Amino acid sequence: MRAFIRSLVYVVSLVAAVGCGVNPSLPDGDELVARAHRAWKGDWHAVWQVEWDGAPVRGPLVAEVWHADDGRIRIETLEAPSPALNGLILVDDGETSWLYDVRHNRLEAQSDEPAKIPLASDALDAIDWLFLNMEDATVAVSGRGSLESGAAMRLNIVLPTGDRAVLWVHEKTGLPSRVELETAIWGEASFVTRSISIPEDPHPGLFAPPQ
Repeated sequence: MRAFIRSLVYVVSLVAAVGCGVNPSLPDGDELVARAHRAWKGDWHAVWQVEWDGAPVRGPLVAEVWHADDGRIRIETLEAPSPALNGLILVDDGETSWLYDVRHNRLEAQSDEPAKIPLASDALDAIDWLFLNMEDATVAVSGRGSLESGAAMRLNIVLPTGDRAVLWVHEKTGLPSRVELETAIWGEASFVTRSISIPEDPHPGLFAPPQ
C-alpha cells in the first residue's frame, strides 16, 4: 500500500508540474546560443517582420531574406510602412551590393557605405551584433513557445554592459526565430520570423542583380 501511495504521489506531482508549465529537461542556454550562431552563419531562408521603436517610419516592415554560408545575401521587402520602402531588392554577392526599386531600377548609393534597406538590413546587423557581444553574457532558458514559424526555445539574455535581449531559437533549424532588444546602441526593437527554412541548394541567381 505504501508503495502504491508513493507512486500515486509521484504521478500526481508530475502531472501538476506539467500542468504548471514546469519542464525539468530544458536545454543549456549557452549551447542554444552557440547552435543559433552556427545556424545564423549558414544557409537559410526566412520571412522577417521588423518593428523598431523610435524609427523614422512607424509600423512593421516585412522582408524576405536569403542568406548563404559564404556571406551572400538577398533581401526583398514584401510589406512596408512607407511606399519608398516597398518592393526594394538588395543583392550582395559577398563583394558588391546592389539596391533596386520595385521596377528593378538600380538605386545609386549616396555614400561609400554598402547599400542597405532601412530596418531590414539594420535588423540583420543588430542580430550580428548580439552574437558578437555574447561573451560573458548571462543566459537563462525561460521555456518553450510556439511562433508562426514553429516551436522555439526562449532565452533571456543580459550582456555585461547591462543591455538586454530575448532570443527565441527555432527548434527545428536552430535559427533565431524572434529577437527582442533593449540596448543602448539599437534601442528597443523586435524582429520575428513568419517562416523559416533551410534551402538544400540555393540558386546562384538569388545573389545576382535582377535582370
